[in-house]
Amino acid sequence: MPAARAKQLLFLTMLALAAGLSAFRRLPPDDGLLPRVARQLNDYLLAARQEKAYLHLDRPVYGTGETIWFSAYIVDAAQHRLDSLSQVLHVDLLSPEKRVVARRTLRLKGGRTNGDLLIADTLAPGTYVLRAYTNWMRNAGDEFVYSRRLSIWPASPVGPQEAVQPNAPTTPAGKARAAAAARPDVQFFAEGGDLIEGLPAVVAFKATDASGRGLNVRGQLLNAQNAVLNTFASRHAGMGRFGLVPGAGQRYHARVTLPDGSTADYPLPAAQPAGYSLHVVDGGENFLVEARYRGPAGAPAPGPVQLLTQVRGVVAYPGPRTLVGDVPAAWRMPKKNYPAGIAHFTLFDATGTPRAERLAFVPNQAAGLRVSITPDQPSYGAHAPVQLTVRVADAAGQPVAATLSLGVNDAALGALDPNAETIASNLLLTSDLTGYVESPGYYFRAPSAATAQHLDDLLLTQGWRRFVWKTVLAGQAPALQFRPEQELSLVGQVVSEHGQRPIPNSQLTFLQTKPTKNITTATTGPDGRFAFVGFPVGDTALITLQARRAQGGSNVLILPDTGPVPAAQPLPLLPALSAAPAAVSTLVRRSRQVQAAELDLHPERAMRSINLANVAVTAKREAVPRDDPRRLYGATGGTVINFANEPNMQTGANVLQMLQGRVAGLAVSGTPPNMTVQIRNQGSPLFILDGQRVDADVINTLSTSDIESIEVFKGNEAAIFGNSGGAIAIYTKRANPNYRGADKALAPGVAVVKLPGFYAAREFYSPRYSSLLTNPPADPRTSTLYWNPEVRTNDKGEAEVHFFTADGGGTFEAVAEGLGSGGQPGRGSSTFSVKEK
Repeated sequence: MPAARAKQLLFLTMLALAAGLSAFRRLPPDDGLLPRVARQLNDYLLAARQEKAYLHLDRPVYGTGETIWFSAYIVDAAQHRLDSLSQVLHVDLLSPEKRVVARRTLRLKGGRTNGDLLIADTLAPGTYVLRAYTNWMRNAGDEFVYSRRLSIWPASPVGPQEAVQPNAPTTPAGKARAAAAARPDVQFFAEGGDLIEGLPAVVAFKATDASGRGLNVRGQLLNAQNAVLNTFASRHAGMGRFGLVPGAGQRYHARVTLPDGSTADYPLPAAQPAGYSLHVVDGGENFLVEARYRGPAGAPAPGPVQLLTQVRGVVAYPGPRTLVGDVPAAWRMPKKNYPAGIAHFTLFDATGTPRAERLAFVPNQAAGLRVSITPDQPSYGAHAPVQLTVRVADAAGQPVAATLSLGVNDAALGALDPNAETIASNLLLTSDLTGYVESPGYYFRAPSAATAQHLDDLLLTQGWRRFVWKTVLAGQAPALQFRPEQELSLVGQVVSEHGQRPIPNSQLTFLQTKPTKNITTATTGPDGRFAFVGFPVGDTALITLQARRAQGGSNVLILPDTGPVPAAQPLPLLPALSAAPAAVSTLVRRSRQVQAAELDLHPERAMRSINLANVAVTAKREAVPRDDPRRLYGATGGTVINFANEPNMQTGANVLQMLQGRVAGLAVSGTPPNMTVQIRNQGSPLFILDGQRVDADVINTLSTSDIESIEVFKGNEAAIFGNSGGAIAIYTKRANPNYRGADKALAPGVAVVKLPGFYAAREFYSPRYSSLLTNPPADPRTSTLYWNPEVRTNDKGEAEVHFFTADGGGTFEAVAEGLGSGGQPGRGSSTFSVKEK
């Protein structure tokens, strides 16, 4: 392939992407302030084409050594229809320390895919995070990727049995930081954005622990003279509200009684001497909206005010209102004009400047699907056939064609978290909010006047930023760092040696050695970013990137993109198993029994687990410890060159150059980057980089500053490799899991990337039993009895699924979730019992 053609295939800039998006349909021009604002918002949202992701899981909690089964839904952010813009989905499992411990890359088809994640039996129990995202989705910000906390309990018979506890600080400064982090967080939020002196206001509050879980608190509102003005108490998940009319020049604080009985003072936002206020009340079928103004020294409002509202891109705006004295401007906004979701109210002044914002929720019960699941019997025996009939209808009872996923699991597990998220709570609520939302399913499971009030408290205290008015009104296009992936891609950024600033126009060399050989060059954009696409991947692609500044220097860092930046908020600790609910103890007991039986049949799995656990705690400082996980080949006795013990090592030199004259019988010829090696004239050796076989082209890109040590095998030493030319094993500093030196930083100017190919999802084990089978083998299905990631209803809105019960008995719950063709979310459940074998 010619180099120019390869470059065209492999490297795409964001400029071409932005040009393509500019071709979307525009609203016709119109006169007036709000029509212009609505047109600008429409143009922005059309260019952004934001996506949302949701994962339906087979059950809410898991144990180590088990498998997470999931079905994915990718929709457009406006109508919630299954989206085909992106065709690649990334799913990660993050440990309590925010490290990716499992990853799946899946091909999307029409916004749908499914997969599974094995929770390694060597992982410690704890609170993990499951996240899913398309790269295009990340243009809205990493806080908008799908994220869900999961409790993972110690079910493996060979893995850690206790959750990892954070190290206790030992220094005074560390202890002070830990104490500050452990202090409950209590924040106060003025409705509309600001407190204005002399204007009545609603102040909402939220009290949480360090992990974002709500705390029940009560308190007093005090002025600067410590006079008590009001009292308050949280009413759900640490949230509540109270009224206040700020006085001129006054500062306010709250004295809060915390759950342990102690008290602490927290400041309220400072009141502004002039400005606008916005107040929204749920009036049943309508939102009742009021706006007020207080000017400097009692000056009147500088002109009429206008209200713009939008829900998922559906914009509505009434006529302007004039503010006269203390009389508020008022609007009545019918809920029926909006789709279900978060309503965004914005108050504009006469110049078109946004002055106050407020969120409220539009329930629109008619928008959801009615999903029912009917078993053919209320009770079954062991190994009995089960038929479930799924019916989907709209609010009027008319059948709906829908795509669903369905899981059947121990009903006691669902009872552990009855307020867990659902597809409706995700698409209509949490996907449009930043930050952690505790028990989002609570607001949808049994709607009432109380849950509506609690949801309104949430929207008064939770961040929302699908767009920023300043950017929209300036006519700026959304920042598009990522393109919609149609195939696997390698993206990243070239930055200065200390990571402080991007390096534009860097010269990049892309060298692929697996599954095929491929080489091309490219130049980074003005923000130092790059994107390679169109290269074959297979099971895994092995790629070496090399970067140079435009002036030729290699003092840069290549940062391949590894996914969204995890939230800084710590995850809650998992309680001891002895303090867990009975359903968790049952889950762990059954899972341990199944895993122990599998280990009896496959004892080599236990040996592998034990070896991995031992490696994890090794802290030796030998050049290449024998139990180093990179020594997969098991060979010993080679000639070792420890680069840490080479005081005359030339920093940045080609690694093969430095082998010249250091190993008897090894001959190096040529000049970088086309050097060749022979051992005792027996042919070319095998090259092994951090345990993986690579071509000489990869080794030619490495510099000595990257290398920890090299091991050269000759003659009989190399017999295990089956290559008469011997073998050279190279170990890099950054690949050593136990290395703690100052050289742990990324090597300048080079990066080696292993990019996994598309994952082929496994099929859930679901045996078929026959009356002729008199002695069936043990059935490993315990907590999850059945999982079907793709269930489609017919024209009558119906579908049937069939499976057999297992050995164990109990009450099981079938849960189906999914979407109608119009983007309507739906969820249904049913229970049945199984008699013990």
